[in-house]
Amino acid sequence: MTETEINLLAESALQALGRDDPRKARELLMEAIMAAPSRPDLVHALGVVQLQLGEAHLGLPLIQQAIGMAGELASTGAAGKAKADEMIDGFELSLAAAHEDLDQPIEAEAAYRRALARSPNQPRPQHQYALLLLGWGRLDEGLAELDAYVKADADDPDAVRGLKALAGEIRLWIARKLHPKNLLEAHRESYVEMFDGYLKGPAKGWVAEAAKMRRGPDGRPVVIVPEGARPYAGVRVDLVNPATNQIGQVGDQPMVVQVAEFPALAQAPVQLRWEHEEFDLRVSTQCPWDQLPIHILFTDGPGAEGALEAADELIGEWYSAGFDGAFGTKDGHRLHDISYPQAVRGFLGVTYDVDMGRAELRAIDDLVQRLTHLNARHPIARVLLGRGFLPVPSLATPP
Repeated sequence: MTETEINLLAESALQALGRDDPRKARELLMEAIMAAPSRPDLVHALGVVQLQLGEAHLGLPLIQQAIGMAGELASTGAAGKAKADEMIDGFELSLAAAHEDLDQPIEAEAAYRRALARSPNQPRPQHQYALLLLGWGRLDEGLAELDAYVKADADDPDAVRGLKALAGEIRLWIARKLHPKNLLEAHRESYVEMFDGYLKGPAKGWVAEAAKMRRGPDGRPVVIVPEGARPYAGVRVDLVNPATNQIGQVGDQPMVVQVAEFPALAQAPVQLRWEHEEFDLRVSTQCPWDQLPIHILFTDGPGAEGALEAADELIGEWYSAGFDGAFGTKDGHRLHDISYPQAVRGFLGVTYDVDMGRAELRAIDDLVQRLTHLNARHPIARVLLGRGFLPVPSLATPP
């Protein structure tokens, strides 16, 4: 295969990505790599496609391989070094993105810092690094990076204006001392409004929030728990057509919404503090009610032993209560689904994703109250509701 043909394959792969067809892009890139296995740009592109497919664990080693190959190219002479330097700047950003997707903020920060050290005046690593810091709860550092980015004014004007607005709205929110529960309330209200709209329109007459059930040994209906899930993890489907048993879902992506007067806050996850006497509690500016991440990090010390088991017991009791309607009404409004707990930060932290359904906001107050009791036995370093990164234990803010 000639170099021209290989380049045409790579160009076709980019076009497939533009059409939102990453699988076709992967197929084309793999064909190109078979013909030209020593080209780091093709290996990097395949890694990026894996990220697009939600397979960061496969994309990361490919991007790392591409960086290594570019380093070898740099040793071939001045022309090779110039070409490698141009590629590595972009490769480092892809590496950082892969680490973010894998919940590895320390490694992502290192990649951004290397990119900035190589090209201090490049706006893209600067603003992406700023967003990493904001999503990690390092608010002052993130705002400082955003300010430097805006002051440099070296990026697309729309991007600069958007991130300038984000920095301004973060400061305005803090200055007004607004409660971050407002973020949760806005996400809930928008999702429930859309849900109710389906019931009044295209899904009129359908049953909402039906639990998946089967007949038990005694003939009574029991809730189906998916194989491999925690014992409490029953599932409610959004909608069921009673005539055909067809299942319907409200929305195909987690719903992130804008808050009145603060539209820019929806651009990226930013951790805002919920003033709490017992432990560090925060809410993200991106907290989709239909897929709400709940992150819990315990302190590394007395009380850490058995903390994850105690947290899972607490979450199980809370979820079961909401599943059965403790935070709803006689018409429903219950919790729908919960993920398997994912241990993080060296088994000091745990993350759950919860479909809050149409449960009322008091479900969050109930959860915080339960966590406060848990904190007395197993000290909590941070709880984050919504998207973002838990700190490593040494970076956790003490209460």
